[in-house]
Amino acid sequence: MGKCFFDVKGKDVRVRTLELMGQKYGLTFSEDDQNKFAIMESFGVPVQNLKQILDMHPSERRNVKQPGIPKDSLDNQLADWVQNARIANIELHDKELELAIKGDAKEEYPVIKKVMDILQDQKINSFSLVTGLRGKEK
Repeated sequence: MGKCFFDVKGKDVRVRTLELMGQKYGLTFSEDDQNKFAIMESFGVPVQNLKQILDMHPSERRNVKQPGIPKDSLDNQLADWVQNARIANIELHDKELELAIKGDAKEEYPVIKKVMDILQDQKINSFSLVTGLRGKEK
């Protein structure tokens, strides 16, 4: 519990966000990496470990336990992903990114609150909150 994953819509925005994150963290992503990232589902690893995930076959990725994106005060990569996705969306589409926080029914409030604080630190006060309230079938 308490793991954060990230996803952004639009292949072009995804690739530009990855480029910006690479620049910030001193990482180089190949064209092949960018193409894989453009179509990958959400991920939850530190940016330094992203290449390992990209090198996996998509079916392998689904079975790997991902530790979540760092979000603490000393290593707040989640804030960097959000900020760079916003920059990419403005550069490419000249509009603010629409944001949503998605949590499942088991998610603890402090984790959701931490993500909300990250958004509010970037002056983002408008976002959707999506929950998975589906109960177990009997």
